[in-house]
Amino acid sequence: MTPIELPLEGTLSAAGPFPGLPDSEVLQVLTRNVGATVAVVSRALRVVYVNDEYARWFRAAPEDIVGKTLIELYGEYNYSRFMPYVRRVLAGERVSYQRLVLDPEGRESWRTICVSPWRDARGGIAGFVTAALDVDELQVAMNALSAANQRLASHMDNSPLAVLEMDDQLRVLRCSRRAIELMGWQDLVQVECRRLHELPGTAAMEQHLSQAFSDLRSGRTTRNRVESCVRRADGSEVHCEWFNSALTDAGGRVTSIMSLVQDISSKIEIARQQHYLANHDSLTGLQNRSAFHSRFEHSLSRVRSRGGAVALLFIDLDGFKKVNDGHGHKVGDEVLRCVAHRLAHTVRGSDTVARLGGDEFLVMLDTDVEADLVGQIGARIVSALAEPMEVDGLALQVGASIGVAMHPPLEGDIELLMTQADQAMYAAKRTGRGCVRYAGQA
Repeated sequence: MTPIELPLEGTLSAAGPFPGLPDSEVLQVLTRNVGATVAVVSRALRVVYVNDEYARWFRAAPEDIVGKTLIELYGEYNYSRFMPYVRRVLAGERVSYQRLVLDPEGRESWRTICVSPWRDARGGIAGFVTAALDVDELQVAMNALSAANQRLASHMDNSPLAVLEMDDQLRVLRCSRRAIELMGWQDLVQVECRRLHELPGTAAMEQHLSQAFSDLRSGRTTRNRVESCVRRADGSEVHCEWFNSALTDAGGRVTSIMSLVQDISSKIEIARQQHYLANHDSLTGLQNRSAFHSRFEHSLSRVRSRGGAVALLFIDLDGFKKVNDGHGHKVGDEVLRCVAHRLAHTVRGSDTVARLGGDEFLVMLDTDVEADLVGQIGARIVSALAEPMEVDGLALQVGASIGVAMHPPLEGDIELLMTQADQAMYAAKRTGRGCVRYAGQA
């Protein structure tokens, strides 16, 4: 290759780092050993210099390439692809880009191409210098990483669980579409780079959820599970189960937190329904015997330790058997529902009403209980249940006999009080029905 004197700015001289070598030989030393393809192209887009590595890509000697135009060297298709970059460089810009090309062996290879303006002694742009390095392994690794990230993003978005990735300050780095939907957020823009407790729905994080994240950030645990209720911006609520884990660096410092969030609202609702059915009478919706028994025992325990009084009213309907036998069980059931409704609206809000079974009901008074108050409530119940009721077009009427047992003065034993109240109720029936009798009363 014939040496070419290039009027490059900063040209090395014999006084430079290569004493005794002409500038043209210095240029060849540098470009021959740099491990890249190097070429200098004039403003007229004609090649004025190439190194051996550049010529090798064209399976030619350098002197066979020098003097050719770019369109002659690359052909119209490739020429049209890189000319936008060339125009930017000839306007004074330094440009870098990556391109997939065929290497001298015919294999596809990624190259990073850097193109810089070549300025003359007056600062004008005489052409450009291009250098290309093989970055195939790096590009392949980046493509693999990009593909892996795309797969991860796809898995995140298609997961039935909401996925949240946060930094150590709980700033959201990534989240799935399911997370946006579950939390009631508007879009990803509203969420990214904001701290979790600043976002709608999670702004008022429940204490145990905040504690779970605190435990992760402090290193007390690397993973945990917690349930919480999220209130969306529209006011609706969703019950969530959070599976949280922390990623730490080599020094043990938490760098990110991943949360998988499952909507368990239906499970919570089923549990509530099961709890309700286990504690309430299916016909009237009042507490059942088991739930009442538990509540009664709790009140007795409180009275024994703190003082006060508890009154138990045992209610049996008068005339219900006649209604049930005469008009059928359907009408009888409606009468029982009506009785339950009247009882619930006759007693105080703090009192407890239950259906024991059949036409027997229980009322417990355990707040501000005094003898006069018990009598007043008993009388109100008798009066309310004596009022006629209309069921399926029928005018029906029942009554109530009530037995009362109180602790104190009676012993605070639940079975004893139930028995005493039951006996007092039968005493009321013997007296003439539609009245209240107290246990221990002559």
